[in-house]
Amino acid sequence: MPVDLRIQDGIAWLTLNRPEVLNALDRAAVRELSAHLQSISGRTDVRVVVTRGAGRAFCAGSDLRDLASLTPPDAAAAEREHAAACALYDELPCPTIALLHGYVLGGGLGLALYHDFRIAGESAILGMPEVELGWTPPWAMGRLVDVVGGANARWIALTCERLTAAQAKALGLVNDVVPDESLDERVLTLARRLAAMPPEGLRQTRALINRMSPLRRAAWDEEAAKAFEVCFGTPEARANVAAFLARRKTG
Repeated sequence: MPVDLRIQDGIAWLTLNRPEVLNALDRAAVRELSAHLQSISGRTDVRVVVTRGAGRAFCAGSDLRDLASLTPPDAAAAEREHAAACALYDELPCPTIALLHGYVLGGGLGLALYHDFRIAGESAILGMPEVELGWTPPWAMGRLVDVVGGANARWIALTCERLTAAQAKALGLVNDVVPDESLDERVLTLARRLAAMPPEGLRQTRALINRMSPLRRAAWDEEAAKAFEVCFGTPEARANVAAFLARRKTG
């Protein structure tokens, strides 16, 4: 299964489970993530949701192999599915934590931005490489501006620089950075603390903050998807997709 779900002691652990491709998100993984989030939303025994990645990375982004054969409109539709699945995190009645290690790139960083908290191991490398590849990040741009502000969002999205965990924390992109060997324990400690709090206070406060954040609205994901569609069919974008696939075949 591309996404595993385990619930223990009030904590739902969602694990992206495609380690052979650094947990890149294809449409099957996105649909399974969506199904898990919908099932969690109706459970009263889940007090916290943690998302993590199996193997060497949290998530290296959207799976270009999944998008390569699609027309720009179909690729944009697939990315809209990604956005809709991630938006389900907002509809959960409980706090969410992204446990970040290894690569957290493109759609992987986008996924992390839909969480309330992002805790990173020192090895984490974060960034948005899309513009360098020839297209715009197809969703999560509103979340990025909401989390780090306009100036820092411009730096992250337009320079395509890969950030260390420490650099990401300095920009406000992650909430805490800990040694890799302490990452699981740090997240578990935070999850247990949140799970022990009165749930209605958490739910109402979280919902109130979300309503105060207009950049989190679905309209911004739709605008990003439209821009992505325009870019994805350009010669530069198609050449970069082909080069990526060629590297995968020889790697």
